[in-house]
Amino acid sequence: MPYAICGTQVITGTDADPIPHGAVVIDGDRITGVGPLRALRLTAQTEVVEVTGTVLPGFVNAHTHCSIVPGLGDQTGQMRQGPLPSGFRAVGNMRRELLSGVTTARIMGEEHYLDIEMRRAIDAGLILGPRLLCSGVHLTSAHGHGRALTTTDGVEAVRQRVRQNIAAGADWIKLFITGGVSSVGAALDAYTYTREEIRAACEEAHRAGRKVAAHAHGGPGVRVALEEGLDTVEHGALLNGDDVDLIKRLDRFLVCTFAILYHPDGIEKVDRSNPAIWSKVLALRDQEETRFREILQSGVRYAVGTDSMHGLLWFEMATLVRFGVSPMDAIRAGTAWAAQACAVDARVGTLESGKLADVVAVEGDPLRDIEALSRVQLVVKGGRRYENRSLE
Repeated sequence: MPYAICGTQVITGTDADPIPHGAVVIDGDRITGVGPLRALRLTAQTEVVEVTGTVLPGFVNAHTHCSIVPGLGDQTGQMRQGPLPSGFRAVGNMRRELLSGVTTARIMGEEHYLDIEMRRAIDAGLILGPRLLCSGVHLTSAHGHGRALTTTDGVEAVRQRVRQNIAAGADWIKLFITGGVSSVGAALDAYTYTREEIRAACEEAHRAGRKVAAHAHGGPGVRVALEEGLDTVEHGALLNGDDVDLIKRLDRFLVCTFAILYHPDGIEKVDRSNPAIWSKVLALRDQEETRFREILQSGVRYAVGTDSMHGLLWFEMATLVRFGVSPMDAIRAGTAWAAQACAVDARVGTLESGKLADVVAVEGDPLRDIEALSRVQLVVKGGRRYENRSLE
């Protein structure tokens, strides 16, 4: 039966202004109408669902993982665990994502092809979760960041790993190119894959119609990866002016991840006691806001993801506002622009007729108080409603 979700305003995620007293009409898994309630021709069979706040597109988490919980510490150690403990964490994580308003999530690497198994379980209705875009087993070198159970070294091994991921059902290919915050190995601006290895990964992925994302904070590895065909730069906290100019010229996306660095339940909750990790957190906090404000002025396209801070995409958007982004653009970074970054904007990311019926209703007005995005009343994924926000 068709139904209409009506709120005090509808933010479509497009360039259009908010619609006062608007509604989104849903029939099956699709949106069939968006506009002022009084202007929509609702049939007698259409159920009217009234909410007290703002109606928005379902959130798109452009960078996360299924099984990791940063607040538990030792993220690499978590990824080394077997499929059962990893899967147990993932079930709760994916439920939390959905009930926080995330209806689509791009998973940036899991051991055991766990993300692809989770996608099957979610699609079958066995567990709750967003629509998953999977990358299978991430690629990292023997001395690289993200090294857990699987490493991939050498051009031919890289080609084989990409092919295996695609055969398993991967939508994206994920590379770890530079060092990272949550490990004690390579420096943040060092890069651990050769140009030839990066080229091989991009060639294999693109030939199969897949795109490539890379963990890359800064340094020469960012430029090498972009020159060899990288589609999205993940994190990018140490990008310099030349890096930003190249991203802009190639029209690539930067996917920002702030919560893991700034939220008290992120890296600092446990790993603050590890000097090798905490020193990198402090270094990034000291620079990231200034660098992002410079990036913002450049016109580079950007989106946000939580990097395993499950349920906190609202915090990512709120951090954008703190860094100088308008509330409307912050919302787009977690909806329309995130869908573009993930190459699924033809299906999701905005409230438009014909698109999948992914909708979120929140209490209040996020254009006045961006933290209203944390107060979710109703989530719709593919036309199915989820109104119980309990995480019990």
